[in-house]
Parts: sequence; C-alpha cells; structure tokens
Amino acid sequence: MTDSLRTSLVDKLIKLEQYLNEMKNEKPPTYNEYLSNRITRYGIERLLQLIVDLALDINNIIIKYYGRPPAADYFNSFIELVEIGVLDREFAYQIALSTGLRNRLVHEYEKIDNSIVYESIDKTYEYYLKYMKRIAEFIEL
Repeated sequence: MTDSLRTSLVDKLIKLEQYLNEMKNEKPPTYNEYLSNRITRYGIERLLQLIVDLALDINNIIIKYYGRPPAADYFNSFIELVEIGVLDREFAYQIALSTGLRNRLVHEYEKIDNSIVYESIDKTYEYYLKYMKRIAEFIEL
C-alpha cells in the first residue's frame, strides 16, 4: 500500500473517530430528552449518515486497491472486506446492517422511527470503533 493511500485512509479514520465521539457526546441520557430536542435528533441522524458514508469510502478504497470490482451496494461493501481478509463474516454482517438505517435517514424511505435511531447510537459507536481497529490493523498502523 502506498504512503499516500495509507495517509488517505488514516485521515478518514481520524474523521470517523471524530464523528463517533461527537455522536456519543450529543446523545441525550434518555429517549424522552432525545425525542424532545429536534436539533439534537437531526444532528445525530446526520452524524449516523456521515459515519456510514465515511466507512463506505474506506471500504471502496480498499476494494479498489485489491483490484476488485465495486461492491453491488453499500451493504455488500462490508461483505467484500470479508473476502479481502479485513473483517470476519459475522462482524461484517452486523455492521453492514447500519447501511439500511443510513438509507432510511438519507432517502426517507419511510417515516423515521426515532426509537430505532436512538437505540442505534450505542451499537453504532461500538461497531464502528471495532471497525476502525480492524482497518488500522489491516493497514498496519
């Protein structure tokens, strides 16, 4: 892996960590507080989108580096990382599910269920910290 490619991935990991910490710090202690603050809800929704989008960028960079065709969709970009040896299959499927929430938030496919968004905050934080660790190990940081 070239230094410039590694630097690009490191920059994205730093930004991803920033978004994760911002999301965690903005999470109200209770669901009712979350529900009552529209600005906080919108901010967390946006951070969830940015977190997934940034991971998708990272996935696609790695997929391209290995000369593989682009993943069929966002979900499968995580599955492709199993084939390359970055993620284990179980974890890849767990984290890939976050792409569905991202799509609902971005495209408003259906009415957004605030309880699902609120409940996903801690899981997103946990999964994406683990994802960052796996990517960092893979690029030998």
